[in-house]
Amino acid sequence: MLGSSLPKSAVVLAPHADDEAMGCSGLMAKLAEAGSRIHVVYLAVDGFHHYGVNGETSLQQRLDEIEDVLALFGENTTYEIAYKDQDLIEKLDTLPRRELVDRFEKVLIEHKPELLLLPALPDYDQDHQAVFYAAHAAARPIAKQFGNHLTPNVLAYEMTKIQWAAEPLPRFAAFTDITDHIETKLESVKRYKTMLRPSPHIRSLESVKALATIRGAEIGVTYAEAFAVLRSTF
Repeated sequence: MLGSSLPKSAVVLAPHADDEAMGCSGLMAKLAEAGSRIHVVYLAVDGFHHYGVNGETSLQQRLDEIEDVLALFGENTTYEIAYKDQDLIEKLDTLPRRELVDRFEKVLIEHKPELLLLPALPDYDQDHQAVFYAAHAAARPIAKQFGNHLTPNVLAYEMTKIQWAAEPLPRFAAFTDITDHIETKLESVKRYKTMLRPSPHIRSLESVKALATIRGAEIGVTYAEAFAVLRSTF
């Protein structure tokens, strides 16, 4: 699916602003370069106080970062925020799953992506869990003659932090070579200034690059991203 021809359209689900950068911005850069349409759905975007940081991060800072990051991927990249300034960071699990499923179904029907990217499990973050389970339900196989869009390819992206897991990690069976796009990936992470941390933090540039190096070695290239395959149609 990610070999000779890239999908012409993709929807990326990001529980928080920077998850897409950490998880799949290398693939996003490849898609953008190929002229594919990308639509990013951010779930919870708020001002907040983060561990290890003095002072508050404002909502406007987060919104400015999103614009700055997505500028890397060109005019074919759009986005929406499902819950802006609603104090829902780390609280998406308090929403009815049906509400999230309905939101994701609407996005899939509207944008009709060839590829859906969602955060992988297991993940200790309850927001990521909520997004995964709702998105998995929304992408269930209901054919288009019944009024649905059946997304042909559904992949789950990994992040450095999911190595802390109480369950076995998924088998990351799909890879994409991002050697030519590693600088864009690192720049996208860097532009989320309020989230970037120094090494050895899992949100450091060093950690992101290290994971890309390991995944690259697994397929004989310098840098790669890996994905769990939920559905692949070819």
